[in-house]
Amino acid sequence: MYCMGGLAEYCVVPAHALSVLPDSLPYTESAILGCAVFTAYGAIVHAAEMRPGDSVAVIGIGGVGSSCLQLARAFGASDIIAVDVQDEKLHKARAFGATHTINATQEDAVGKIREITRGMGVDIAVEALGKSQTFFQCTQSVKDGGKAVMVGLTQSGAVGVVDINHLVRRKIKVIGSYGGRPRQDLPKLVRLAETGVLNLPDAVSRKYKFEEAGQAFHDLSQGSIVGRAVVEI
Repeated sequence: MYCMGGLAEYCVVPAHALSVLPDSLPYTESAILGCAVFTAYGAIVHAAEMRPGDSVAVIGIGGVGSSCLQLARAFGASDIIAVDVQDEKLHKARAFGATHTINATQEDAVGKIREITRGMGVDIAVEALGKSQTFFQCTQSVKDGGKAVMVGLTQSGAVGVVDINHLVRRKIKVIGSYGGRPRQDLPKLVRLAETGVLNLPDAVSRKYKFEEAGQAFHDLSQGSIVGRAVVEI
């Protein structure tokens, strides 16, 4: 992905990064297991260490964010709050497990999250967009002692602002998360998809031909892809 693997027909990968794809799973849609779902699994299971009954907010409902919603539902979260600026993505979020949705252009996201959680904030907030504003919203949305998990990447050198007193007095945990563990986690994700816990076909909203790869990247940069898109080679 970072050097010679992007959009290549073949690439050399370590053996521990491979997992057998069962015939029962769709070939094209299963591509997201290796990135969007994998990243979400690392955030929800390893970084956040989510427990059944935890309340979760996901800020940014793209491929990773929508996968976080599915996993939060699968592992027994109570309130699952989706935050985005596009109504189409928020509508789709309901199908992925969101119990509440917030359009951050129409409502104060942090205030609404606290309203939904009876003034406390969520146990876990996941930032899946990579913007300074959403970084701040994430840290402000969690309850005392809660976990703010940062997944979204942004331009090199970008800075996120945090309220220092709020962080210290409320014992907020800010955790960076960058994927999972291929050898242990990828086979688990395959099994979750096999049993229907993860809905891969609905998560992939668009497929591009190889010749349309440039358009795919353009649409991604414009934020016009709902869920995830796959370039078919």
